[in-house]
Amino acid sequence: MRRWTIEGGRLVAEEPGQAAAVRAEDADAAPHVTLISVCRATEQLTDPLACGVLGTMAHAALPFAEFGERRAAGVVVLPAGEGRSADARRFAFVLEPGRLLLADSDGVCEPVLARLADERQPVAGAAAVLAVLLRLLLRDHPEALSRVRDDLELIEERILEGRERVDRAKMVADSRRLLGYDTFYQGLSDVADDLGDDALMPLTGRDGQRSFRSLARQLDRLSTRLETLQDYSLQINSLYQESIDIRQNNVMQWLTVVATIAMPLTFITSWYGMNFPNMVLINTSWGYAVAALLCLAIVVAEVVFFHRKGWLSFGPGRRRRGRRGGRDA
Repeated sequence: MRRWTIEGGRLVAEEPGQAAAVRAEDADAAPHVTLISVCRATEQLTDPLACGVLGTMAHAALPFAEFGERRAAGVVVLPAGEGRSADARRFAFVLEPGRLLLADSDGVCEPVLARLADERQPVAGAAAVLAVLLRLLLRDHPEALSRVRDDLELIEERILEGRERVDRAKMVADSRRLLGYDTFYQGLSDVADDLGDDALMPLTGRDGQRSFRSLARQLDRLSTRLETLQDYSLQINSLYQESIDIRQNNVMQWLTVVATIAMPLTFITSWYGMNFPNMVLINTSWGYAVAALLCLAIVVAEVVFFHRKGWLSFGPGRRRRGRRGGRDA
């Protein structure tokens, strides 16, 4: 168990020996933050609201909070990234006036609280600590969203060039990551909006309300950017599917051209394969040469005809030549 107290508007870490047990008189002591494991929280907490939240923690899919008369309890589920949502890291919190209890067995809260204490960021109370903790969990999200956008732009360039195979696994991983962020932002926005409501002023205090409202605005900005990336991802997937359809159409067009060229040759060979004695060119010494030249002339005529119609110029090469022609113009 770890414990931090709020002294002079700053979070101060206590020595491990000073936080050996959670005492009943803590409610009257200085505002503090207590970090314990989920198993220990399940054993120590007797409040029905907190016990109910801890009971649903393992199955929670997004952040949520429940509210009682003088406390709020909830679960924060972090985005799973490329992994399964069931394996996402999570922690529970119980917020009371002057006290914040964090139940965490995944190692999420301790490094963030330690950084908050080391950086000596101002916190006015237990509610403000929870708000700042959630904001610090979002610190790397703008950079992560930028990396996803870079991946999508690279995939778009490769699709438009048509020179390399697209990394479909990366597309799926980015889509899954965006979906995890979307779920996380939606749930956390609801928690921040509820805790920033005026009706919870006795629980969160004025400074806590300001912190949660600031957190809600940050989540709105991230959600707007995420929505743009999701639309962009859908466009990339549509463009990728279009490129697949174009390649399939090119293959079918080549097969059609080859079948069309071979059709008259097949007719001629099958016609003369009947071997009737009175057929033209059958009994002449130069008949075979004439038939072969006739087949060759038909092939040349068809190729010239298809070329003039533009039926032999298609696919990625044609698109690149078209872009080069447009730049030259």
